[in-house]
Amino acid sequence: MAVLDPCDNCGRPTPIYRLAAVILDGRMARVCPLCASTEKERIEVPYAPRADQGAIQPSTARDVW
Repeated sequence: MAVLDPCDNCGRPTPIYRLAAVILDGRMARVCPLCASTEKERIEVPYAPRADQGAIQPSTARDVW
């Protein structure tokens, strides 16, 4: 039996492993998959990779040697 927690947006009981931690309107929130798909303009995903950075670390790049 899964542990259920309410979605911070709609209050729907959702299994805890299905909740996504996101920044919703400037605060951390746990949202269900339905809210994550419908509230895209309000959601900012924390720890998302930035588009301007690649996987190469400056300390291991050959151009700094």
